[in-house]
Amino acid sequence: MTAPAAEPLPDTRELSVVIPTCGRPEVLRATLVALLRQRDELRRAEVIVVVDGEDPASVAAVRELAGDAPCPVVAITQPRSGQGVARSEGIRRATGRVVLMLDDDIVAAPTLVAEHLRHHAGRDDTVVTGALPMPALPREPAHYRLVRRWWDDTLAEMASPAHVPTFRDFVTGNVSVPRARLLEAGLFDPAFTGYGREDYELGHRLLRAGLRFVHAPAAAGVHHYTKSPLDWLRQARPQGRADVLFARKHPDLLGEIMTLSPYPLVPYVPAAVALGERLALRLNDRGGVLWKKVVSTVQAAYYWRGIREAVRDADELERMVRALLRGRTGTDRLSLRGRFKVARARATWRPAAWV
Repeated sequence: MTAPAAEPLPDTRELSVVIPTCGRPEVLRATLVALLRQRDELRRAEVIVVVDGEDPASVAAVRELAGDAPCPVVAITQPRSGQGVARSEGIRRATGRVVLMLDDDIVAAPTLVAEHLRHHAGRDDTVVTGALPMPALPREPAHYRLVRRWWDDTLAEMASPAHVPTFRDFVTGNVSVPRARLLEAGLFDPAFTGYGREDYELGHRLLRAGLRFVHAPAAAGVHHYTKSPLDWLRQARPQGRADVLFARKHPDLLGEIMTLSPYPLVPYVPAAVALGERLALRLNDRGGVLWKKVVSTVQAAYYWRGIREAVRDADELERMVRALLRGRTGTDRLSLRGRFKVARARATWRPAAWV
């Protein structure tokens, strides 16, 4: 059933663009320059940049570009608290009917804003997910190529007529939602302070509230991915911590959560991880089978370290291990090897036993 939106008055603000940022003023500048070229579409809009932590250069970039902008462009600052908290603060400050969330490294295509607004016209029950293609580079580092191909596959799946939306569709690099619906859902959970899953968790709540998810490929923003290979490897650790929190809040999703990053159970041995990182960096220019094996092992060690840091007890760790094994085998019945893995995980769950 269509939920009609009230017809906006001529002087009301239709759109608020919220962009969190931290320590990347030149990247942010490129994002704002591309966005502010869409002058007609932004005349009933505002742009709110939430600067997460001490970052005077980013604040200065926002103020400089605001002078010739077609709409109000403001920077607000907060103590370093993470992207989810920053987005929530921007949404609270927003005055537009619809909130468009962009990452600070998304360079908007000319139709991005218009396409988001088109899908929200006359409705207040729609979540619009835009495309986030990464450009192919002449000499791509292996980690960049792997991430780019993952995004290519993900966007192709979302654009498929057979696609059924899930919480995985709610990627906050390029997504818009009526502000009232975000407030009703409770915004981003502030417990997610590290990398990952705060978007999926809110996406789950929006789906559960009955909102209609629409993918808009023409609402595209080119994703200028700049993460270093070392940061890319190590992000698996906060991702593991976030998966524990996500599963604790939504136990019914545990099986699906453990398929998001189905890393094998690899113990964290500092010397081995450091050696793996050095080898991965040495091979990152060309990639290959050995590179893939090394990076998957290092990421798995970091991921399970993050999980062990976040679980409350051996029982919680066992549930996550069993969900991983169940996803790999398709059965609740554990093999002898699986039972050994569960027993070993329980015996070593305390941080003092493995750090």
